[in-house]
Amino acid sequence: MIDQFNAAGGALFGGILWPVIWSIIKIVVLVLPLMGCVAYLTLWERKGIAWTQVRPGPNRVGPYGLLTPIADAVKLIFKEIIRPTAANKGLFFLGP
Repeated sequence: MIDQFNAAGGALFGGILWPVIWSIIKIVVLVLPLMGCVAYLTLWERKGIAWTQVRPGPNRVGPYGLLTPIADAVKLIFKEIIRPTAANKGLFFLGP
């Protein structure tokens, strides 16, 4: 089956470009599910910590808080980076 993908991709994109595209496809197929797992493991960790502290935990977004990782990702994407005017730009962005 992979040989068929390689033959079709090589014919469609050419012999030079296809290995790069195939590598990108493999990276995306491996990384995206891992990112989803990490997001929901973070949610489970928050719920576990909330359980030990006898509080409700993340439950504001979606049923039982299941959309919390998606809300966190959207918040992170649209977060504005505010840099003080007198700060060194390179050092400011290198810092934690």
